[in-house]
Amino acid sequence: MTGQDARRRATAETPQTPRRFLFVMVYPGYLRYFDSVLRLLVERGHHVDLVFDLPDKQPEGAEAIADLGGVEVLGHMPIRRGLWATVARGVRGAIDYVRYRHPDFRDAAYLRDRLRHALPGVLAWVDWRRTTSRGNVRRWVRMLQICERAIPSDPAIEAFIASRRPDAVVVTPLVLDRSPQVDAIKSARALGIPTALCVGSWDHLTTKGLMRVMPDVITVWNAAQLEEAAEYHFAPRERIVVTGAPPFDRWFTRQATPRAQFTAKVGLDAHRPFVLWVGSTASISAPDVELRFVRRWVETLRRDPAFCDVGILIRPHPYNIEHWRSVSFDDCPDVVVYPRRANPVNEADRQDYFDSLTHCAAVVGVNTTAMIEAAIAGKTVHSVLADEFRETQGGTLHFRYLLAEHGGFLRVAGTLEAHAEQLADTLHHPEAGRDACARFVAQFVRPNGVNAPATPLVTDALEQLTRVKRPAPQAVPAYLQPLGAALWAIAFVSVYRHPVRAAAFADKQRRIFGKKMKNARKTVTRWVTSPN
Repeated sequence: MTGQDARRRATAETPQTPRRFLFVMVYPGYLRYFDSVLRLLVERGHHVDLVFDLPDKQPEGAEAIADLGGVEVLGHMPIRRGLWATVARGVRGAIDYVRYRHPDFRDAAYLRDRLRHALPGVLAWVDWRRTTSRGNVRRWVRMLQICERAIPSDPAIEAFIASRRPDAVVVTPLVLDRSPQVDAIKSARALGIPTALCVGSWDHLTTKGLMRVMPDVITVWNAAQLEEAAEYHFAPRERIVVTGAPPFDRWFTRQATPRAQFTAKVGLDAHRPFVLWVGSTASISAPDVELRFVRRWVETLRRDPAFCDVGILIRPHPYNIEHWRSVSFDDCPDVVVYPRRANPVNEADRQDYFDSLTHCAAVVGVNTTAMIEAAIAGKTVHSVLADEFRETQGGTLHFRYLLAEHGGFLRVAGTLEAHAEQLADTLHHPEAGRDACARFVAQFVRPNGVNAPATPLVTDALEQLTRVKRPAPQAVPAYLQPLGAALWAIAFVSVYRHPVRAAAFADKQRRIFGKKMKNARKTVTRWVTSPN
C-alpha cells in the first residue's frame, strides 16, 4: 500500500467533525465544475455557504444544485471599493499581463491582447517587447506580488467572512482578470482561516490571470497542471494536490438512452451513423466565424461520396448559442442543430449531452472541453487547423495537450479536404482512436487511476485543510506599510488630479470624518450618563 493509499484509507475510516466551508465562485455557471464536490461535502455532514462575484451571470448554473440541501446560497460577495480598489486593479492587472511575457507564451498574442487593457498606464512601457526571459518574468511577478502584499485586507470582506464562521474558504477560479477573489483570500488570511483554490477547468492556469496570492492548498487535475501552477504561477509544489478532474466524474458511470429514442428526439435516422460537431465558447470561436466555418465544413462533407449516408449533428456551445437559434440547413440533407437552447447543468440536459457523445460515430470541434468528454466516451476526435482559429488553437497552451505529439488523442488536418479523408477513415475504423483516448484519460483526467473518481479526492483535500492547525492571522508587515502608502498616494494622484474630482473626494472624506465624530460623541455621552 502506498503512502497516498494509506492516507486515503485513514481519511475514510476517521469520522470527520462537521465543518463549515465558504465557497466563493465567480458566477453560478461555475457550479458545473464542482456540484459533485458540494454534494459529497453535504453527504459527509458538512455545511456549505456559497457566494458569487457575479450572481446574475449564467444563473441557470444553479440548477446543478437545485435539489441539494445543506448549501446556503448567499448571493453577492462584497467587493473592495475606494482608492485601495484602484491600487488593487492596477497591481493585479500588471501581474496578469506580465505573466504572458513568459517565453512559453511567445505565440499567445491572442491572450496578451486580451489582457492589455489591464496594464496600468505607468507600466505601458512594459508592452514594447512580446516576450522576455523566464528569470525576468519571475522577477517582475515577485516585485508585483510584494506590492500586492502591501495592500491591506478589506474590512467589509473580513466582516462578511467572519460572520459566516467558516473553517475554510474555497475559491474558484482565482485567476480571472483582476479577480476580486484575491481579496477573499487576503481577508481569510487576516482572520487566520485556511484557504484553498480548486482549479475548475483545463485552461484556467494558462489562459487567465495569475495567482496574485497563494492559497494554503491548490487542487489540480493532473501532472501537467501541477507544472503549470509551479512554472507560470510560482506556486509551492508542497501546496499542490493532484486529484483528477471532478467535472468529468459524472460521465464514467452514466448509461446512455437507447439510440433509436435519441435519434428520434433530435431528428436523425436511427439506421445511419452521424458525426457530431461540438461548438466552442465565443472567446475561442467568434459567433460569425464559427457559423461560416461550420457551413463550409458541412458543404465539404456533403460533396464527398463517403458521407452520403452519414448524418450530421451540430451541438452549439451553450454560451455561444445565440447565432444558432435561427440557423437552417434545409439545403443540406440530414443536418440537425440540436439543442438550440439547453445547457447541460440539470440531469435531463446532461443525459441529452451524454447521448450525443455516446451514439455518434466521431466528434469534430475547434478547441473545447467537449473533446475531452468525447475521449472519455471513447470516440475519435477530429479538428481542422484553420486560419480562422490559428490564435485560439496554436496560440493557446492547453490545446497542445490534445495533440498526438504531446500525448493527446486529437486527429488534426490542415485543410477541410484532408480532414474529410481522416473522418472517412474513422467511420470505417471506429476503434482506431480508442487507445489514444484511453491513455489520455488515464493521464489527464484520472491520474490517480481510471477507477479513482476525482470528487472524493478534492473533498478529502478540503477536509484535510480543516484538520491542520489554523494559520496565524496575517496583516500587512510593518516593513511593507510605507510601500502601501506610496501606492495609495499614486492612486490618489492618478484618480483625483482633476480639481473637481479632488474637491469631491475631500468633501466625501469630511463627511465620513464628521459621521465618525458624531458617533464617537454619542458613545461618550452614553458612557457618561450611564447609571453604571
